[in-house]
Amino acid sequence: MQAEQRTGARPRIFYGWYMVAAGMGIHLWISVSWVYAKQVFFTPISMYFGWSRALMSGAFALERLEGSILSPIEGFLVDRYGPRKIMLIGSFITGLGIMSLSFLNNIYMFYASILLVSLGQSMALGIPRTWALVQWFRRLRGRALGIGGSGAVLSGPMLIITVLLVQNFGWRSAFILLGLSVWIINMPLATVFRGRPQDYGYLPDGDQPETQPEPATDASEGEPQPARRTPELPTEGSMGVKQALATPSFWILSLVFGAQTMGTNALNIHLIPYFESIGFSTAQAVSVLGAFTLLSAIGRLGGGFAFDMWNSRLVMAAIMGSQVIAFFIMANVTAYWQIFPFALFWGIAFGGMIPARGYIISAYFGTGSFGAIQGLTQTVSVFGGMLGPVLMGLVFDLTDSYVIAIYIILVVAALAIPLLLLAKPPQLPQTAEAA
Repeated sequence: MQAEQRTGARPRIFYGWYMVAAGMGIHLWISVSWVYAKQVFFTPISMYFGWSRALMSGAFALERLEGSILSPIEGFLVDRYGPRKIMLIGSFITGLGIMSLSFLNNIYMFYASILLVSLGQSMALGIPRTWALVQWFRRLRGRALGIGGSGAVLSGPMLIITVLLVQNFGWRSAFILLGLSVWIINMPLATVFRGRPQDYGYLPDGDQPETQPEPATDASEGEPQPARRTPELPTEGSMGVKQALATPSFWILSLVFGAQTMGTNALNIHLIPYFESIGFSTAQAVSVLGAFTLLSAIGRLGGGFAFDMWNSRLVMAAIMGSQVIAFFIMANVTAYWQIFPFALFWGIAFGGMIPARGYIISAYFGTGSFGAIQGLTQTVSVFGGMLGPVLMGLVFDLTDSYVIAIYIILVVAALAIPLLLLAKPPQLPQTAEAA
């Protein structure tokens, strides 16, 4: 590497791919320690305190409300300060919030701890990670987002770690161990992230203009350092926040994202409890989650490549159609083998949405104010995300079954498909990102 440094050769691997890999690691461990792990804790905590499922689901609804309020602020901060500091703080808060759940003694503490974890998770994994990949990739943006979102593919099978911790140490000690693990694993990975590539002498995708200064790199690691001169970035149109809010497409896409998030948030809390409620053992229910996370690789990777190759509205419509099919199969499961077609379609739908939001927002509105615009779409779509978990919990409390709630979510997802046809890409002003 020192020889390459002296001769001015560029690093063999574009630094953007290091951020893709680091994001995969963060995504994997947050999924194992919280995103899917909370389903493992749901039933034990409910039984320990005697809380209803609707009451507990309310905490996760507020989690979405908190995210909708803070996402625009988070987006503005990332646009201004870059992703690394935000992700470091977020990883610390996530670990602290998970550990605080170990000390639960009332429902108010449960709500407060959930909101603390939600804040940290959003800062560590949400807008900042997507922001970085959108800035560092352009031609390969879809596949970078898809690959970067594939870290959680193994989180379902690895959820056995959480199950064993709860079985052997109890849920309180398990929370302490998982929170500490987030600090140990995710905080170092967050230090890999950087701001806009042109600040380090790079162009997106590692492209080289005809005249471009070589980026200054650390001789031992190839780590980018701030460049003396910023290379000229090829023009890519971008809208400001006010311009984006004035387009019909912003509001239509936000509604579609809300319809999709309604189902995602519902199953992020109730997938394991649902399969337990229809007679599956806990181990079988966890295996369903493991199957769909593995199969979500089809959606994560295939969706990323599909967005690079085809019309984004058609790809998004296919993702929503897969979600509709998955919920129909889920509502009619009567035998264990039927979890496999469910896992396939839900994996495609869930995984395909990982690159979808970042790709579509950057394609429709550019990258200049990407963080703020993405945060605002999450604010608008919050109602679906809040409604999903509460609806599932309330319907179960009233009917001792989740089926009615599943069909309601199915219909909402189906209605979003024709709505997508109205979301035509707006005309972007042709201004350089560097400006």
